[in-house]
Amino acid sequence: MRRPAFGFTMIEMALVLAVLAILAALALPDLGRRMERQRLQSAAQGLAADLAEARFEAARQGQALFVEAKPALASDSAWCWAVARSAGCDCAAAQACQVHAVRNTDWRGVRLVEGLAVTLQPGGTAAGPQQRALLESSRGEQLRVEVSALGRARVCATRGSWPSMPACS
Repeated sequence: MRRPAFGFTMIEMALVLAVLAILAALALPDLGRRMERQRLQSAAQGLAADLAEARFEAARQGQALFVEAKPALASDSAWCWAVARSAGCDCAAAQACQVHAVRNTDWRGVRLVEGLAVTLQPGGTAAGPQQRALLESSRGEQLRVEVSALGRARVCATRGSWPSMPACS
């Protein structure tokens, strides 16, 4: 008397693996796009958070802090931003005047298109020749970080639809 076999046949296993492979192939492009968008959003929110922290520290320390973002040039993909104790403190290399610095190597696939130069006063206000920065993904999606006269930073979307970001005005 033969006992019934339990488990899956080789054909059933092959069919399940084929279906899983097809589903994975369909999901990969969307997953890559989502990861790229998340990196762009995280970089923009990181700049906004650094601006908020610099505003707080300027008020706490009773001295102005400077946030400068140096965009990538057409021939060079290197970009950076830094919170510094003095104006003109270059963010490209570590220096004593920097409180905090971020470089393009921290955000792969994100490019700083337009720079930022803001002085955050101890009273909480902001002044500067350029009070907004523009970050872009390799797919052309853009987020802008704007600093109000009161020193508050906000992130908004200039291109593409972002469910969690307001559109720039």
